[in-house]
Amino acid sequence: MEPARAFLAVLGLAFAVAGVVVAWSVDKFTGLAVLVIGAFLLFLPFMRSLGDE
Repeated sequence: MEPARAFLAVLGLAFAVAGVVVAWSVDKFTGLAVLVIGAFLLFLPFMRSLGDE
């Protein structure tokens, strides 16, 4: 895996975990928003661009 894709995967996982922590401790809707951002960042490295063929 390329370094940029690995960084995005780790960043997405960190955001997802932070979203769960925020949902449990602060506010459920804010935690859900952070979790959605983390899920998008985690999914992004697995998408293929047109130049990856």
